[in-house]
Amino acid sequence: MKKTLLVGMALLSSIICFAQKGTYHFQDTQARLLDVMTNAYVKPLTVELQVLANKHREWTIELTNKEVEQMNGELNNIRSFAIYSISKKEDCDVIVAATINVKSKDDGTGFLINVVGYPANFINWKTATQEDYEWIRMEKTQTTSELDKIKAVVKNKN
Repeated sequence: MKKTLLVGMALLSSIICFAQKGTYHFQDTQARLLDVMTNAYVKPLTVELQVLANKHREWTIELTNKEVEQMNGELNNIRSFAIYSISKKEDCDVIVAATINVKSKDDGTGFLINVVGYPANFINWKTATQEDYEWIRMEKTQTTSELDKIKAVVKNKN
């Protein structure tokens, strides 16, 4: 009798636990407010490039079909990966005047990426001067259609 009563009590308490409903409370308030905007200004830096080779260099990177699939087959990703790999191999910051040729292998097992360019490193980082601001401003405001309007300055001797 005690066992039956004990089992019945346990069963009843477990049913009561399952029957309890969880409550969810939510409140949202919106008021008028004046947004305060904050801006950060960074002084521009200028840098020089130190080209590490007197003559252009040539590299070939091989990629499997699976590697190209991981890059979604996008040509920009393939090119970027080639430049990244070469920069890492050459221990340089950039490949100057890079020309890139992407070609599938004849047997269809992957791709060959041929890159020609000059490895270079950034040197002499410095805060831009007033003189630098002028050419930075000119570059930012200039559009491609304006390039044909630029003429060389010629001084007439009097």
